[in-house]
Formats: sequence, structure tokens, C-alpha cells
Amino acid sequence: MEQTEQTLSTREFREHLADAIDRAKLGEATVVTRNGKAVGAFVPMEVLEEARRRDEEEIERLIEERRDSPTVPLAEVMAETLERRD
Repeated sequence: MEQTEQTLSTREFREHLADAIDRAKLGEATVVTRNGKAVGAFVPMEVLEEARRRDEEEIERLIEERRDSPTVPLAEVMAETLERRD
């Protein structure tokens, strides 16, 4: 499925929400901007589910990698995971 995206201001997004839903059903994303800066995205559920799955896999990998290391607190592992996402 080819990924395409549309960019709309928050006002345009509100006015065209039904169109954004239809685009998401077709596998297309809609980026929402405020004052010219991207602030969010309306994406197909598959995109969100895949991102969640990757996050969970990365957390599990880091936990397993450090399971036998009592010197690394879980909070640090979680912080490192969140940093990698940026």
C-alpha cells in the first residue's frame, strides 16, 4: 500500500474530518498543522497498531537485554526507550 499524506490546518481538518476518515480507510495519512507547524496526524489504524507493536517489542528487547543487570533500574530502561523514539 503506497503511503500518501495530506496536510491541513486545524480549521481545515475540522471542516473536512469526514474526508480525513475516508483517506485513512484508504491507507492515507492527514497531517494537521497549527500556525504552520505539524502538531498531529490522523492515520490509518494499521499505522498506529504497527507503531504500538514496535514500541512493545523494543521495550521487551531492552528489558530482556538488561534482565540480569541489577545496576540498571527499569525507570532508566524506559527513559532510554523513550529517548530512542525521538
